[in-house]
Amino acid sequence: MKEGREEVAPIAIGEVGLDFYWSREFEQEQLEAFERQVQWSVETRLPLMIHCRKAQNELVAILKKYAADLPGGVFHCFTGNEQEARQLLEFPQFVLGIGGVLTFKKSHLPEVLPASVPLHRIVLETDAPYMAPVPMRGKRNESAYIRHVITRLAEAYQVSEEEIGRITSDNVIRVFGVLKR
Repeated sequence: MKEGREEVAPIAIGEVGLDFYWSREFEQEQLEAFERQVQWSVETRLPLMIHCRKAQNELVAILKKYAADLPGGVFHCFTGNEQEARQLLEFPQFVLGIGGVLTFKKSHLPEVLPASVPLHRIVLETDAPYMAPVPMRGKRNESAYIRHVITRLAEAYQVSEEEIGRITSDNVIRVFGVLKR
């Protein structure tokens, strides 16, 4: 360790995952890399931050092989439907990351989440600099904008913003373990 610098231990493995949105040209390579990253999570006991676009079936198939040994993590930027939420929530140590998409006019998340995802399975995320929430949409996203996601999530679940903040913060602490409130 260099003088005056504190050593920082990793708290997660990620962002890792599968993305077949634009192309499946490197599908096999992605599948192999993701499986190895899942193995690292099992070996190191570090949670995963998982990115998935147009590849949920493949992702779930890999995770099921290691389900008993996975330490948990976050399914980053969840935008799916009730069936997809239920499928991901079959991994009890994992939570869904919810961000700016929740606030978009055409988003189905305000209906999907309360119907299929308990609050103790949600964390908040920005995905900065992307996907700024309404009313900041089109701007460079930043952490300060999370308040708009909190407001919309509180409306969807019919609880206070303070309750959303408390529960989602507790969820982060539970998933990542080393963080203190």
